[in-house]
Amino acid sequence: MRVLLVQAFTALDLELVYPIGLAYLAAHLPASHVVEIFDVNLHRDLPDPYRPLADKLRAFRPDVVGISLRNIKVATPGVHADDFEPQQRTVQLIRREAPQARIVAGGTAFSLYAEIFMRKLPELDVGLWGEGEDRFPQLLEALDAPWTVPGVWYRKDGAPTYTGAPPPVDFAGLRHYRKDLVPFQPYLDSSFVSVGLQTKRGCALHCIHCSDTYLLGNAVRRRDPADIVDEMELLYHQHGVRQMFFCDQIFNIPVQHAIDICRTIVDRGLEMRWSAWFNEKANTLPDELLGWLKRAGCGLLSFSPDHVDDRMLRNLDKNFRYKDLVYTYQAAKRFDLDVEYSFFLNAPGEDWRSLGNLLKFIAEARLHCGSNFRLFTLLMMQPIRIYPHSRLHELAVETGLVDKDADLIEGQFWNPGGLQYAVAGIQATAQGLYRARRRYKQLTRQGPATV
Repeated sequence: MRVLLVQAFTALDLELVYPIGLAYLAAHLPASHVVEIFDVNLHRDLPDPYRPLADKLRAFRPDVVGISLRNIKVATPGVHADDFEPQQRTVQLIRREAPQARIVAGGTAFSLYAEIFMRKLPELDVGLWGEGEDRFPQLLEALDAPWTVPGVWYRKDGAPTYTGAPPPVDFAGLRHYRKDLVPFQPYLDSSFVSVGLQTKRGCALHCIHCSDTYLLGNAVRRRDPADIVDEMELLYHQHGVRQMFFCDQIFNIPVQHAIDICRTIVDRGLEMRWSAWFNEKANTLPDELLGWLKRAGCGLLSFSPDHVDDRMLRNLDKNFRYKDLVYTYQAAKRFDLDVEYSFFLNAPGEDWRSLGNLLKFIAEARLHCGSNFRLFTLLMMQPIRIYPHSRLHELAVETGLVDKDADLIEGQFWNPGGLQYAVAGIQATAQGLYRARRRYKQLTRQGPATV
């Protein structure tokens, strides 16, 4: 069977993202299938960015097209822009140029909006919910009977129908993702975070806005540190990767797993730069871990605290408080690590005082850390987008902020009340600063942007 795996648009003006999910799927298909991967994002700067995909479909003539609908938002500086239209256009193009092919949808955005996508995109034949390494090969053998595979959306008498929740994937038992189907260099040229590796799946936290636990569960499924570093060495020696991102939900929970990974990197003598998302609670960032992070090549601590005010952090059901956040930038300074944060504006319970505390924290962190404080933080200040299958969605319905029947494909944000104008002003300022900084980097950089 000829299988073309397509990564749909993920962003219009930000870093490329290596299609690791599709590469994982490809690694678990039998050798009898002819598999290729096509990332439309590599052509997004062309006058007609869809033309290369049309050419590929006509040349390859796939029996099956698997399309990864990874994002339902496209990030641009200071704003969130809906990207359902380009996703819809991509699917329609596939149907037009490959009428013989079965179209299978998957990816994070599809899994969050599965029934809605099936209704709005009649061109889709079936959809695969959640992790697909085990079930995509099964589905390819059962395209005429998709109801026999768990975790599949299909059409029964024209109506989207779900076969029921699948079992979790044995993540530690998965093969390494395929690295021979998509060149790494365009992604390495784009950003130091564009090429990723997973050390675990699942998240033990309970942030009210997040849908990750709906997709991956609260149980953290870990890979063996030796296997992780084996894959890092392969990326380094065979594919020229010198910098990468651990794309876990949280890298430093559990702490010992993170230490073991760092120790293994050091023991192997692997000199690779990397970063990850970290939890902010001080006891998840002990000096022992910070020391190993520095020795193992971690150059950036990325945090998503979402706020700094203790009352707001309780509202968001965070596992840390303001004193922990102060500890994060103090620790970054002590160990000479770069640090960046992402914050929500006008989150549930926001008032002028809490907003002032947030801006004060940013100023203090910048003063304390100097150039170690990444200005990318300015971009990562947004109202919260309301996602389905999150407690924030339930709260938004209860308070009347969104209608209970709203499909949320069109972006709806938690941004009520009199602070909207302040939010708009902060975002406009952030846009200007970010664009100026980005322009400066484009004019002067000699490698991937690190704004």
